Amino acid sequence: MLISSEYQAPPAYFEEHLEPLLKDVSAERMYCLIASSLSRDPTHFSKAQCEWFAERGGTLVHLPADEFEPYEHWIGIGVDRDVVRRDPGRERNRILFDFPRSGVEDASSQFDPAFVEAVRGRLPQLMLIGSGPSDSPLRALFDDWVPYGQPHEQYIRRALSGLVAFVPGWDETMGFSTAEAQVAGACIVHSRDQLPDFMLCPEADLRYRAGEQDSLVEALAEACHRDAARISFEATVRFDYFAVSRRARRAIGLEPSQEQ
Repeated sequence: MLISSEYQAPPAYFEEHLEPLLKDVSAERMYCLIASSLSRDPTHFSKAQCEWFAERGGTLVHLPADEFEPYEHWIGIGVDRDVVRRDPGRERNRILFDFPRSGVEDASSQFDPAFVEAVRGRLPQLMLIGSGPSDSPLRALFDDWVPYGQPHEQYIRRALSGLVAFVPGWDETMGFSTAEAQVAGACIVHSRDQLPDFMLCPEADLRYRAGEQDSLVEALAEACHRDAARISFEATVRFDYFAVSRRARRAIGLEPSQEQ
């Protein structure tokens, strides 16, 4: 049994970098992880990769959908509560702005530094934290910076402890860090279409109008009044690590299906 956690890839990359390695593996069945069902997206760049795994096992899908391909199995998204947990004894006074960077995109290039001063002017009691690559040009704007590249548990302790709100830096299909932030009791302050609805628990869900300072500040002010314990509870139920494990085991045949 093999489950590939490599990113979804276009045909050329898959054929050059992944397929040769997978062919050297002796496994009865093979599965890959994908963000969302391709049943309504037949031209998706990773369709060929998913069909390759479909012939050998199937695909495990993180986000729910109204319909799935026959070889797709929904498993959900899980957060390990041994790593991420709410600290009720810690003062909630931190806002985290996240600035991911890929080979072709850098969230910091779209950020207006004036937003930082706007938040400070209205909410001076809060610490403004940035997170992203160590060499980010925005680093000096913030009260503290949590760099990428740390061991996961160490990063989580620094980034999520005492957090009031998490502000994602770009559009994300899943935004796994937003799931972790909610389990820790933080609101997600986002603009339209940055995240799918499934990734947002009701008590944590706060939207602002992209590019509008006042709208962002109002959303962050509201975050200070949201119930951290309720956010954490809702997120713990939605992003149940053990439920994901059980669904995955059923999907790959290690446990009997619910119909049996």
